[in-house]
Amino acid sequence: MIKQLILFLVLVLAETGLDSYLITLPNDVKIEAEVAKDKQKGLQGRKSLCPNCGMIFIYDREAFPSFWMKDTLIELAILWIDSDGIIVHIVNAKPCIGKQNPYSECKVYTPLRPAKYVLEVNPKDATGVELGTKIKIEPPL
Repeated sequence: MIKQLILFLVLVLAETGLDSYLITLPNDVKIEAEVAKDKQKGLQGRKSLCPNCGMIFIYDREAFPSFWMKDTLIELAILWIDSDGIIVHIVNAKPCIGKQNPYSECKVYTPLRPAKYVLEVNPKDATGVELGTKIKIEPPL
């Protein structure tokens, strides 16, 4: 009975996942990163992002996930991170709102190397962060 209860709890916890992670950037800035529940929407429509806050997109495997800023109201630094926690691509992305044809007028950002995670933060929080440096995620993914 106890083994069954433990197994049940492990399965429930594994299924639920966490809502946020504490991410320490190479510049020692700590980011409380909300897990993106809707990878298509992300931070679209948000009017602000608190200092030291962000959103993390978690993928099943390394790939080349593309992002755009359609209907995103705030400027963001976007960091693509590989499965070892190494930053493989960084961009500062400007909002793209009110466009007649967003599919042709909004820039699409794609990493040059595969990434398992993508982190969106305030550009100020990413100041001094460079390619090839490592982030720390707590609890570890």
